Amino acid sequence: MSRFLFRTTTLALAMAATACGGGGANGNDDNEEPVDPPVVDTRPEQCLEDPVASGYCLVWQDEFSGDTIDAGKWSHEKNCTGGGNNEAQCYTDAPENSWVADDILHIKAIREDATGPNRVDDDPEYDPADTSGSGSYTSARLRTKNLGDWKYGRFEMRAKLPFGQGSWPAFWMLPTEWVYGGWPLSGEIDILEAVNLKVGGEDHIHGTLHYGDSWPSNVYTGEAYQIPGGLNPADDFHTYAVEWEEGEIRWYVDGDHYATQKADGWYTTAALDNANAPFDQTFHLILNLAVGGDWPSNVNDTGIDESAFPQEYQVDYVRVYQCTEDFDTGKGCASTDGEFVSNPGITPPQAPDNDGDELLVFDGAAKAPYQWYTWTAFGTVDFEVADGGGDYADVGQITYNTDQGIGFFQSEATYDLSGYSFIEFDLRVLAEPADAGSASLTFRADCVHPCSSGDYPLDMPAVDQWTHFQIPMLELEQGGLNTASVNTPFVISPGWDNQMGAVLQVDNIKLTK
Repeated sequence: MSRFLFRTTTLALAMAATACGGGGANGNDDNEEPVDPPVVDTRPEQCLEDPVASGYCLVWQDEFSGDTIDAGKWSHEKNCTGGGNNEAQCYTDAPENSWVADDILHIKAIREDATGPNRVDDDPEYDPADTSGSGSYTSARLRTKNLGDWKYGRFEMRAKLPFGQGSWPAFWMLPTEWVYGGWPLSGEIDILEAVNLKVGGEDHIHGTLHYGDSWPSNVYTGEAYQIPGGLNPADDFHTYAVEWEEGEIRWYVDGDHYATQKADGWYTTAALDNANAPFDQTFHLILNLAVGGDWPSNVNDTGIDESAFPQEYQVDYVRVYQCTEDFDTGKGCASTDGEFVSNPGITPPQAPDNDGDELLVFDGAAKAPYQWYTWTAFGTVDFEVADGGGDYADVGQITYNTDQGIGFFQSEATYDLSGYSFIEFDLRVLAEPADAGSASLTFRADCVHPCSSGDYPLDMPAVDQWTHFQIPMLELEQGGLNTASVNTPFVISPGWDNQMGAVLQVDNIKLTK
């Protein structure tokens, strides 16, 4: 459940605000830096029983047959962060919010005011005694992180879901080590989510992947499903599962295979050369019941119906299987049929033209993935490829028919440019602006506006003279640029309110080490 607005049946959206429910399925406030993958023992876990016919064998389970939540399998997250989705609950470990009885795990959302930590549990500054966070409901969020972590397998739960406006149960997975960076660069797998069940006949469940680029350029794709026969997931227990193997993830309800997504439709901009990333690392399981938030509060009857609470999310069991046919890839054990939806996902963006020592942005033509764009308060900024003369052949020519405009090269995705030391380019002034006496130039680089280096003043060259500029990335970083997430490495304009009539030529725009 991640930070997002709301979903339709087939989802494929670059989000400009929030994402799935919380830390992924119900919001994720983790902003971990990329880390090296841990050294993991890749030997198959011991099968707890004979493999099923497909070849999957049971390696981990919780049947909730005791009288307490097994601390060797689950830990509680305790905070009032709103899950990254403006949710209304505080997560607690209170027995009123989560307990085991009659072979069932109960997660209960209760209408009551509460306070608690205003940071997620993995934040280095997390303080369990902090009470600066608050919520108008209490609930529980359990995870297997560092107690049960897996790469590939079948992950299955049998559960009866809560209902009512504002309810948001989820069964989902997040990376245990954020190898590719913070959410959603390292991915998120939503096995099951549902919102506002029974409100206006609502009976859909959802399976979704989150991936792509850093917020707000993140993307997600998934499918909605209705149980045959008009059955509502809140009326009885049903089985929800994913089968995850190298390059493919499949979703199931009561054994019915309803959706598949493949690696050619997912990506992380942190590793565009790795076709399976980010879903090629170790993940852990999460169970939680959120209240309200950007998704449930914006669909059906909207908001939260206080009279619908308390609500319970009841879980009969959680089981993890791994494929005995090929443990390393998880392949060879698929349970498939011909009635599923193959979601195409989103085609990965093209990686920059990078030879290792330099990254070209423009050299007679824009280099993929960069394209030329303009913004003006009025008038136009015109761009054409022209003859630069002499040693310069094709160059970019920019004409300012405005006093308030910029031109820039931008990519759809952000890229980590922290390994480069300079942004370099050649520039010639063909014509000065109307007030030549006060003419100036401004450069900028952006990390998804308004994240920016801020204005970087340049000396105005003499007219008709090619000048080479070399701007230290360190100085742009000191101005506010996040060099690990840059989508706009080149923004140029004459000084604000004095641009009309200026004509600039640019060439050889590149980042160098």
